Amino acid sequence: MHDSERKQRLEALQVRYAERLQDDVQTVLAQVDEMSARAGAADMAELEALCDALQRIADSAGTFGHESLSETCGNVARQIRDWLDGDLLPAPYTLAALLPRLQQGAATLPERGDASVSAAPGETLPTRLALLGEDRGRGEALAASLDALGYTCRTFAMHEVAASIAWAPDVLVIDEQGMSRQRWCDEWTAWPAPRPHLLVMGGDDAFTARLEAVRLGAEGYFMPPLDVSLIDRRVQQLLPGPVASPLRVLIVDDDIELAEHYRLVLAGVGIESWVVNAPADALTVLREERPDLALVDTRLPGCSGRDLVQVMRLEEAWRHLPVVYLAAGSDVSKLALTRSGDDFLGKPVDDDALVATVVSHAQRARRSRQAMGRDGMTGVLTYEALQELLEVEFARARRSGAPTSLALIDLDRLGALNARHGHTSGDYAIRQLAERLTQQLRFIDHVGRYTGGAFCVVLPHCDPEDAQRAIERIRLQFQAQPLGEHADIDVTFSAGVASLHEAESVELGLDVVGRRLYRAKLAGRNCVLAEG
Repeated sequence: MHDSERKQRLEALQVRYAERLQDDVQTVLAQVDEMSARAGAADMAELEALCDALQRIADSAGTFGHESLSETCGNVARQIRDWLDGDLLPAPYTLAALLPRLQQGAATLPERGDASVSAAPGETLPTRLALLGEDRGRGEALAASLDALGYTCRTFAMHEVAASIAWAPDVLVIDEQGMSRQRWCDEWTAWPAPRPHLLVMGGDDAFTARLEAVRLGAEGYFMPPLDVSLIDRRVQQLLPGPVASPLRVLIVDDDIELAEHYRLVLAGVGIESWVVNAPADALTVLREERPDLALVDTRLPGCSGRDLVQVMRLEEAWRHLPVVYLAAGSDVSKLALTRSGDDFLGKPVDDDALVATVVSHAQRARRSRQAMGRDGMTGVLTYEALQELLEVEFARARRSGAPTSLALIDLDRLGALNARHGHTSGDYAIRQLAERLTQQLRFIDHVGRYTGGAFCVVLPHCDPEDAQRAIERIRLQFQAQPLGEHADIDVTFSAGVASLHEAESVELGLDVVGRRLYRAKLAGRNCVLAEG
């Protein structure tokens, strides 16, 4: 979503909420006026409904810029809650005393049709990478690849160092191709503080060259063939944030406008989110979108927010999903006393606090999840983690009867590539295949490192025919992708596909898919077989 479009949506949402707020406030005023004009006291059910209506206004009005009204309604709601908790029925004249306070708060609202529009929340700028070197074409090609990953990149020649300093990048990438180290070293030494993170695309793979780069302050060192994914991964380690893979958030709140406001605010900093207004729909979104975090209102129709979270955590996949509760009224103090490990934000929620809390918890959860059972070179599952996953998926498939497929994929001519160009080139090809698999397969599919240049893919809810089509599509894309500077060797992949749910065991399923991979190699490589 473009910034201008998001701003327009926020403005439209502000106007729509202001109109709703006018109606809600007038309804509350009419209720209080009617109850205070009676001869007898209001009953408990009426007071409960009034308290809920006031709390609803208090929870959302401040988010849309009506802080005074939010505070007034919150104070009155707490007063009524105290009466209810003490089994006290206020006299009509006591309720009448509330009217001036509410009317004063309502007076701060703009006239219907004249709702003021607040500016869009502050936005987090993309990470800025300056590429400094003499080979302009090479720099621009790298910049284009990094731009596609969500960075803002600019290329500078050595005579443009002053311009690169003025641009104030977050990361400086030095390309040593075609120039001596001493040339850029002098410029880097004179770079004013605060200096950006330094990454070097080296021309010398010797230990002494790397040692010198480290002593100059380099935090990353990359040798050809150029692997953009390695630069991306290092930048994310140095400057963690939602760059290449946006954080994903589930929002559960029955207030439609308020939930949409949260979604748009998070979208402004690159966070993807899905809104659920009915608690029963939350599980479906969890399974389909697999978020990094859930924002859950404490007061939902039919259940509390904590009830919903307990239901979510009945499933093993969501046992450790971080939750931030959106709490109102007395819920705030109750949550403050819990030791669940979850966090909460008191309503009305400040936009900056929302973003800071979501980013902090979601990034921490994602880093923790990625660190466990991940192959250091490719980022996919380790062999050990893969074996454990296979047993889990096999048991689930046999229990549910849902189709689950296996694919065993192996790079062709990897040995020849290593022999001619060294293992750095072979590692590059392995990473490229891992990246292609993780990007093109579904979110529910799993990729694991099997051996050397081989990967095993588990595809739940997918029969072998569909699995073959999916792997074949990736094969064609990988075949068409040139392998950096070493295109003289035709590196492709072969694959076998088989059913896991129809196998007698994981071992037998792997045996079948392994035989099909072998037959694909004998058939001339660069093909996918699901039979034989």
